[in-house]
Amino acid sequence: MLIISLIIFAIIALIVAAVLGLLSSIVAWRIVRRRNWSHKRLIVILAAITPALFIGMEAVLGLIGSVYISETKGVDLGFGDYWEAPLSASHYLSAVDMPETATIGNREDGPFQEGSGGVEHLWVVDDSVFVTIKDKAISSEMNDSSLSTYSLYLFNRQGNGIDTLLNRADTLKLTETLRNRNLDIKTALTPDDYFTQAQREAHKVESPLRHTIVIVTILALWALLIRFIKKRSC
Repeated sequence: MLIISLIIFAIIALIVAAVLGLLSSIVAWRIVRRRNWSHKRLIVILAAITPALFIGMEAVLGLIGSVYISETKGVDLGFGDYWEAPLSASHYLSAVDMPETATIGNREDGPFQEGSGGVEHLWVVDDSVFVTIKDKAISSEMNDSSLSTYSLYLFNRQGNGIDTLLNRADTLKLTETLRNRNLDIKTALTPDDYFTQAQREAHKVESPLRHTIVIVTILALWALLIRFIKKRSC
């Protein structure tokens, strides 16, 4: 799965870089042709390769940043089929293939230690995270049909442990508990939303820093190459 994702990403990146390089070189040629600039060919070549440099550097630095963030902040949304985001210092949300399959794991005991079903809703309230799990259906003794039950957990994002607010409760009990906690299903996050939010928070410093490094590096390369050509022309 990882190899396939990398191949697809590389193909898309090459196509985008080629298209942008062609467009930027055409624009650069139209500009330098109308002006009395020296080193016209060099400017056009630099304009053509700049998109590829930008995308390549963004990809490499982004991968390095993602690995660093995964190791230090526990947010793993890489090219593979694994998703992870912290709920607290001791527990995390994880999924394989699809975010909708998310479950809760304990860093000390390994994955899939809490709950017997999949995570359905999450609420982030200050430093607290409420998580609803839809437990596996159980057979009803009344009519031999399957009924779904729910568990509700509370995590402190800065602390350890887990508080069980509900364990295998029915829909009415869950609704009542959520109402008492001022939690509304309409404002709940899905696992996919939570993963995306965790990634955004984890990269809020890394992303602008990465963009700045890439832009400054490319501008510096432009300046150095033009200066080098000027010296050779003298």
